[in-house]
Amino acid sequence: MSKKHKRAVPKSGAVWRQSADEATLAQNPRYNGFACGHGVHGEAKYNRTKAKRAWQKQLRQEGASRGSFPFMGCVSAACARR
Repeated sequence: MSKKHKRAVPKSGAVWRQSADEATLAQNPRYNGFACGHGVHGEAKYNRTKAKRAWQKQLRQEGASRGSFPFMGCVSAACARR
């Protein structure tokens, strides 16, 4: 019977194993997309103020007066009893 082959382990420093994919990615140059100005543009989250401004602008374009509609008076049966 043969003796088991012992692997040489370094006395100091980190020891880890890389897969072939990890080794390939480690050799490739790093690319920082944000450094060139090609990263995220605009707001990342929902902006309530921006949405409200857009809604008000749309109302102005459609020709609505201030507020939604002018008050026309009470038409329901509950108002007729008063």
